Amino acid sequence: MLQQVLYPYGSAIVLYVNLSISLLNFLIIMERPVAKVELQTVESLTPIFAFDLSSRTFELEKAKLAVNELQISNPEKRTSNVYSEWLSPKNSHQLNPNLLPLCNLALDITNQVWVDIFSGGEGNFRDDFYIWQCWSIVYGQGGYAASHNHFPSFFSCVIYLEADNVSAPIVFGKNEARPAIQNAMYLFPGILQHEVPENKGRRIAVAMNILKKNPDKINWDNLLYNPVVENI
Repeated sequence: MLQQVLYPYGSAIVLYVNLSISLLNFLIIMERPVAKVELQTVESLTPIFAFDLSSRTFELEKAKLAVNELQISNPEKRTSNVYSEWLSPKNSHQLNPNLLPLCNLALDITNQVWVDIFSGGEGNFRDDFYIWQCWSIVYGQGGYAASHNHFPSFFSCVIYLEADNVSAPIVFGKNEARPAIQNAMYLFPGILQHEVPENKGRRIAVAMNILKKNPDKINWDNLLYNPVVENI
């Protein structure tokens, strides 16, 4: 299901994904005397927010510069769930200030989504959100990312600095594929399982994990998820 909501930086597409959410892909057995915990999954409609950032040339060009500089200053190979030509450190926004304009834009977008979609248009939580982690991935031919999620991140996002018509998509859940489009951004709950199948083209992305400083300030009794959007 696709729906549209308007923001100052452009039109956002809200994508509802019907999938099974899990924290991990296997049973968690806690070595404690209290109880054995078995992880189960449920079907859920999970929102994904898509933005076209093509008009934000300053932030995007600064981020491209940061990626180039980080490849020089941090050339070492890193092992993770991602198989890529190059993967930057998870604190890249602290290592290179040229990533900060894009980080601030991501925070502005997250705040707008939080206020408009999740809290009924009331309140301003801009100062409560912060970038916990930020990194860049350069996928070449055959690159991929195994299925994973970003728990305990409140929100996560990916922004494509470079992509072409054969770049691998991002796949949410089991088979909900969304294309990697240059200058596009996907914002989604950090618990949402996702992966990148084998890549065939150029694909450079910046990913971020976003947390709240003070989750205890959330008025959970009034928290809504009932977006006022138009079907398209």
